Amino acid sequence: MTAEALGHRSQEARNRLHEAQEELRRAQLIVQDREKELVQAVVKDGVVATTATATTAALNPATAAKVGAASMGVAKGAHVAALSWKAHLFAGGVARGVAVGTLFPVDSIKTKKQLGQKINLKIGDIGHEHFKGFGSAILGQIPYGMLVFGTYEMTKTKILARYPDAPKLPTFLVAAVIGDFLGSVWLTPSEIIKQRMQSGVDKNLMGSITSIYKAKGFLGFYSGFSGLVARDLPYRALQLPSYEVAREWYSQRYCAPYERAIYPHEAMFVGAGVGMLAAGVTTPLDVVKSRMMVQATGDGVVQVVKNIVKEGGIRGLFAGITPRVGYLGLSNGIFFIMYEFVRGIMSEAPTIPIG
Repeated sequence: MTAEALGHRSQEARNRLHEAQEELRRAQLIVQDREKELVQAVVKDGVVATTATATTAALNPATAAKVGAASMGVAKGAHVAALSWKAHLFAGGVARGVAVGTLFPVDSIKTKKQLGQKINLKIGDIGHEHFKGFGSAILGQIPYGMLVFGTYEMTKTKILARYPDAPKLPTFLVAAVIGDFLGSVWLTPSEIIKQRMQSGVDKNLMGSITSIYKAKGFLGFYSGFSGLVARDLPYRALQLPSYEVAREWYSQRYCAPYERAIYPHEAMFVGAGVGMLAAGVTTPLDVVKSRMMVQATGDGVVQVVKNIVKEGGIRGLFAGITPRVGYLGLSNGIFFIMYEFVRGIMSEAPTIPIG
């Protein structure tokens, strides 16, 4: 065979390879477009739970990877159920109620310590001393948990469904801030009433509502709203993205090799660690918020900080850090084990296999 013939055949082979590559590229684009359509259809129909849920509807593990299936601890070979936004509202509300109700006395001790009050730890007095404001707290915290975590999951899933290649950490951060801000609008009045009763300023729920309204009208129920938001938004912005990242790391290292999802008790330990870290960092904001709500002097955040530092120095901004870290560490642990448990029960609906 002549050199000319060999060159001709080589050129034909290159042409065929180029055509095959073009066909493959077009097929990949079609698959990507179809995946995006399916994901958006799932979200549009109201199925907004885990990031993995929406993407696995496309029945393509590669798509799930793009939008962060791993961040929810879903391993190859596992099954997930598409949970609705209402399901996440319910799971968030139940988990929040259990966590707050279980650790309410610790929260009461923390509030008294931040306000410089004497703490009574006699066993016989705990039920009377440290459960003041319990009804107000539950009334505020259960809807708060529903709003925060329902909104967080819905916002996160919608963003990742619409922009599959969006960076996950900023997405989690934006979703956390939106969710917590909406929750704070509901939480502030009940938080004011709870802390006034915990500190002994008011003796009962109706008395607290009446005294607040007489003093400042409707706006009195939002005294310290800026302090609450200044505390909770940074806390939630640290907590939820950190939990997602820590959960992903744990799942990849300890769950994926065994082709299973993360267990609730494992989520509890991950959540507790993240909660303690976020609680310690945001303690000064919690001290400021407590002063603004209980004293209700009308001072802004900056002035309250100056007053605290003048009274107790920088250490005054970290008053109650030990019970706060302990409380939120335990609270996060209880919350996430309940959240995963309730979500697992609700996932007994028809599931979608992965892998």
